[in-house]
Amino acid sequence: SGHSTSSPSLFRQIELNTAALLPSGAHMVSGQTQGALLKMLASQTSGRILEIGSFTGYATACFLEGAAIAGELADREDAGCREGGPFVLSLERDRRALGIASAHIKAMSEFGLGEDAAEEASKL
Repeated sequence: SGHSTSSPSLFRQIELNTAALLPSGAHMVSGQTQGALLKMLASQTSGRILEIGSFTGYATACFLEGAAIAGELADREDAGCREGGPFVLSLERDRRALGIASAHIKAMSEFGLGEDAAEEASKL
């Protein structure tokens, strides 16, 4: 990734947490390049995203970033409102992965994508 922007701190922490907490599935984390593509694709939609399989939340966080951009570009008053604005609906059947993903998305919601979010996520 010599010619791309580095991932925000939370994304690096999601990768670390996945490797530590669900090592057999660590290869399933989207990663920086795929994550950037997901964000870009989501930003070019209405921002209403259905994700099948959250796993530990890396792609979910990318979709959320893209959905937020879509809402800003559309300049919608209902941005962030499930009834009409952009949102991400993510499904996960593995309870352990769901718990990890929920914690990651909660950290993103409360602290953004930077060091504070990564520090919060590192407490898992």
